[in-house]
Amino acid sequence: MAVRDLKSALGLARSGVRAAAMGAWTLTLLPVAVPHMRSRPPSTHEKWRKRWVRAWAAGLVRVFGVDLRVTGEPITEPVRGRLVVAAHRSPLDIIILLERFGGTVLSRADLRDWPVLGPAAYHGGTIFVDRGDERSGVKAIREIRRRLQNGQTVIVFPEGTTHSGDEVHPFVGGAFAAVRGLDAELVPVGVAYEPGCEWFGGESFGQHLTRVAQRPVTRVGLCIGHARLASDIGPDRGAMAAAMQVEVQALVHRARAAMT
Repeated sequence: MAVRDLKSALGLARSGVRAAAMGAWTLTLLPVAVPHMRSRPPSTHEKWRKRWVRAWAAGLVRVFGVDLRVTGEPITEPVRGRLVVAAHRSPLDIIILLERFGGTVLSRADLRDWPVLGPAAYHGGTIFVDRGDERSGVKAIREIRRRLQNGQTVIVFPEGTTHSGDEVHPFVGGAFAAVRGLDAELVPVGVAYEPGCEWFGGESFGQHLTRVAQRPVTRVGLCIGHARLASDIGPDRGAMAAAMQVEVQALVHRARAAMT
C-alpha cells in the first residue's frame, strides 16, 4: 500500500473512532447530567447546566485532538451578563468557546433536530434561530437579552455564517440589539486555525467534521480580548457591531501570530 493510501486509511479510521467517541461521550453525559440538574433547586439549575456543558465541551475538545494555544486576557468568572463575540470558522469554535467560557450559544435552528448533538444542544440551553425568519430573529434577541439580564454568558458569531481565512467579515447587528441599555460586558475573541481546518463553503457539517477528525492534531490559536461594558461603546447596535469587528480582527491576527 502506498504511503498516501495508508495515511488516508488511518485518517478515515481515526475519524470513525472520534465520531463514535463523540456520540458515546454525549450519550453518557446527557442522561446523567439532565436528571441531576432537574433534581436540584431551580435557583441552582444554571450553575449545574454550566458545569456539565463545560465538561461536555472539554471532552469533545480532547476527542477531536485540539491543540489550543491561548493568549490574551485571563478569563474571570462573570459578575454581570457577558456577550462573547467571535468570528466563525468551524464547528470546533463552539466547543472551544463553551469549554472556555461556559454559557450558551446562539445557533442555527436545524441543529435542534440533529441526532445526538441536537438533544445536547437543547439541554445545554442553546438559543436557536432561523436566520431566514424575522420572527425567529426577534425571539432570539429577546432570549439573549433575558439571559444577559440574569447575569448569564451568551456566545455569538455575528458574521452570521462560517468563512475561511483570517479576514473578519462585517458583523450583523442583531445580537448587539439585545445588549442596549444593559449593564452587560462584551468580550471579543479571535480564533485562528492551521491551514486545512476551516469550513469550506461547499461542505456540510458532517463532511467538515469528518475531514477535521482525520487529522491527528488540530492546532488552534485563541486570543481573548479585554472585556468592555456595552454602555462604554454607546447605544447604537451598528456602532457596537463595527467596534467589535475591529477588535475581533486584531485578536485573530494575534491568535495567528501565537501559532508560529
